[in-house]
Amino acid sequence: MTALPIDLPKDFVSLIKQGDTVTAGQILAKKDAPQDEIVNIMQALHVTRKEAKKVLKRAPGERINPGDIIAVKKSMFGKVKGKITSQISGTVLRYERDTGNLVVRTDIAPSSLELISPVAGTVTLCNNKEIRIETKDAIVSDGVSLGTIGEGRLYILKESFEENGSDNVLYYLDSRVEGKIVFIHTITRDMIIKGDSIGAAGFLGTKIADEEISYLQRSGIRIPVLEVSDEFIPHLREWENKKIMIDIRNKAIVLRE
Repeated sequence: MTALPIDLPKDFVSLIKQGDTVTAGQILAKKDAPQDEIVNIMQALHVTRKEAKKVLKRAPGERINPGDIIAVKKSMFGKVKGKITSQISGTVLRYERDTGNLVVRTDIAPSSLELISPVAGTVTLCNNKEIRIETKDAIVSDGVSLGTIGEGRLYILKESFEENGSDNVLYYLDSRVEGKIVFIHTITRDMIIKGDSIGAAGFLGTKIADEEISYLQRSGIRIPVLEVSDEFIPHLREWENKKIMIDIRNKAIVLRE
């Protein structure tokens, strides 16, 4: 069993407590829908109440998206002296003439307001910063982690674990790894570069040299790379061909099926 840490995002309220049994896909915490976004046209463009109405480019009921121009202030010769650009998607609700406030109802996906459990298990810790779930469907490593989150079926490059095949392991890394998380014995920059070009979804390995770590850190790789200890080899072999996720932030491997 593994204690899987899950960060509780800001303003999320937990729906579970320590000792609860949870299932994969269960909602662990929720966040209240944000209030309407408000921008004060007079203050933003330094215009009078009378001028504010004239600089507006969006009317109540209109849709806006990131990058859309909401208001533009121009000189008497037509030169742009200031503008307000939307950073959100939503619908203009109203313009308040007395205050100069433009009110926009933002688009919020329901999933962005919920924290979902990736595994089944028992809650062993629950506070305002973190939730921990004791589960058999995850592995937490204390090894090196690089890149970002990744997901795919686990592909074990068996040749990398053979004594005579380790020197030619790069040869065996081919199109079979496309879209998959590759488990190899020793992680090298050449393996990562080739795997990334083929379309591998990530790499797990039991060893990685310091010089390889330094190189990969400097290169700013995005593909997830996680070092795991030898004790996890039997566990990962049981997960071969199953869908897993690499959570780089928590150094966790999560079984997704």
